[in-house]
Amino acid sequence: MPTTHPGAMWRADTGRRPADARTRRTPGRLSAKALGAIGLAAVAVVAAGGASSWSVERAQTGLGITIAGAPWTETAEPPSAVVEPTAEVVALADEAHLAPEGRELLYRAQPQILGAAEFAGRCEQHRARVLTGAVGCFNTGTGEIVAYAPTDPRLRGFLVETVAHETLHAAWEELEEATQLELTVLLEAELAALPAEALIHEQLAGSVGSSAEHRPTELFAYVGTQVWRDGGLASQLESTYARFVADRAALVAVHTGWRATLTETTEEIRAAQATLAERRQAAAQQRAEHDADLAAVDYYRQAHQEQAADVAALPLDEQQRLELSWTWWDGTELPMASAATTLGAAAELLARDEAALTSRETDLDTEDAAITTERDRIEALIDDLEALHEQMSPPSAG
Repeated sequence: MPTTHPGAMWRADTGRRPADARTRRTPGRLSAKALGAIGLAAVAVVAAGGASSWSVERAQTGLGITIAGAPWTETAEPPSAVVEPTAEVVALADEAHLAPEGRELLYRAQPQILGAAEFAGRCEQHRARVLTGAVGCFNTGTGEIVAYAPTDPRLRGFLVETVAHETLHAAWEELEEATQLELTVLLEAELAALPAEALIHEQLAGSVGSSAEHRPTELFAYVGTQVWRDGGLASQLESTYARFVADRAALVAVHTGWRATLTETTEEIRAAQATLAERRQAAAQQRAEHDADLAAVDYYRQAHQEQAADVAALPLDEQQRLELSWTWWDGTELPMASAATTLGAAAELLARDEAALTSRETDLDTEDAAITTERDRIEALIDDLEALHEQMSPPSAG
């Protein structure tokens, strides 16, 4: 769902997250979904043994899809007992607005909410190649959910959406096949109604890859966490979602909310950079004009000094008879008058100009300092935004 960085304006980064895909519950087959980074990453799908997982890879531009495969080499049985959910998991269920049945699925999954170091490699098992950026996975064999938790509180919604998305994958496994077929038709219709440029199309294509059987569950999870319109979607869809999500509009608001944090910061950076560029251009022009005026005043100062010296070298009676006129560098006319009067007026103009130039230089220095401060502020915003994107792509086990 990428929000892109301002590209050539500061640094380049594009991309955002997609999700995993799974078939119906089959012991020994792992499927994972990674909600990747907004505006920063290209997406790669790993399909293996009928299951798939999302991961994100850094790229300069665009959204790239890579597919690799590997057979599953072990089987796993679902947990026999439900462990009491932690306070953190209960809080995530609250923030995801899960209904009782959705909470039961989440609690049954015994979700592990991990920091970057602990999470590394947890959603990359059995892959033909290690890819960076996966942020969550759902194991259809064990029914377990693992989710990466960024440390920045502004990305809390990112984690909430990861957990909700994985819960909806678990929910899809609970539906009868006939219901899944009916819902898939409705989901496809809802997807087709979205603008062609909506990122969900790319996310879905990347998540499904070449495994078309994964598309229904991905549609269910993506639409459920990202798509809302006034009055809700098709009634059968909303009634099914309502089994697992108590307030789906609020859940989608979680998605739009955390994404807006990055979008708004990006837009702030773009606007600030444009304004700063204008200020720099204006300051450079003012500095050039100041330097030109300074050179003109220096020239007229020297001319005044030379003229005064020439007059002083004349006999006194000639000095008294001598009259001068002068057109000053800025166009000010000094009309014909005695030499003393004209030279005196020129001296006053010099004093005026020197004071004005000194004041202008002070103002220019102040503006230069302000520009530097604003540049540093924008750089800090860029660093902060990049740090947020970095947090959305935790390191891989390798």
